[in-house]
Amino acid sequence: MTDTYVRLVPLPPKVEGVTLPNDDGSFDIYINSRLSPARQQETLAHEMRHIRHDHFYLDMELGRMERQADGEALNAVLHPPAGMLPCFRSEDALAHWLGMLCTQLGIEL
Repeated sequence: MTDTYVRLVPLPPKVEGVTLPNDDGSFDIYINSRLSPARQQETLAHEMRHIRHDHFYLDMELGRMERQADGEALNAVLHPPAGMLPCFRSEDALAHWLGMLCTQLGIEL
């Protein structure tokens, strides 16, 4: 499991949450302290889905990542652009990526 540090901080009104990856593979999640407790929980779940879907290591359109973190199932092939290699923070992240790719291509592992 990846280390994740959650902090409640006052953010601008339109910013509900922000996640930043760290060099050691951990993540800092900042949740707007001005939100209701229920909205803070929803925002935390959204930010955790960004981590779970490896959005910090994929070359994917931001809008698609946001929709996926909101729970929308995306039918996107996660190939890196020509000349680029995907980067994974762990073997688990690589296995997750390969599993999603195989599912999208209809290949059984």
